[in-house]
Amino acid sequence: MKLGRVRELMRELDLEIDDIRWYLAAQQAERLLQYRGKLAELSRLIWSGELEKELYDMEERFLEQLQRDQDQGLRDEVGLREILGKAAAARSARYAPEPERDESYPLN
Repeated sequence: MKLGRVRELMRELDLEIDDIRWYLAAQQAERLLQYRGKLAELSRLIWSGELEKELYDMEERFLEQLQRDQDQGLRDEVGLREILGKAAAARSARYAPEPERDESYPLN
C-alpha cells in the first residue's frame, strides 16, 4: 500500500519509522502495565501468541491503517497530524534528559 500523505507528514515532522515504533512500543508498555495484578491474563496473552502478532510489524501496519483511514475518508489531515504529532512528542520525550521524564509520558 502506498503511504502517500502519511509519509509526507512524517517527513514534514521529521519522523522516522523508528520514531513510530517507539511511540507504539510506549503505548504497548502502557497497556501491558494494566495487567499488574492479573498474572494469568498476561500469561495467556503472551502464551497464546496474540502479543507476538500485535508486535510483529506493528509500525508498518499502523501507518498502513492511517493511510487506509484517510483514503476512505475516516480520518482527515488534522487527525493524521494529531496522531503523528503524538509520535513526535514521544520521540522528544525519548531523548529528553532523565529529570524531564515522568509518568505523564506523552502517548494519548
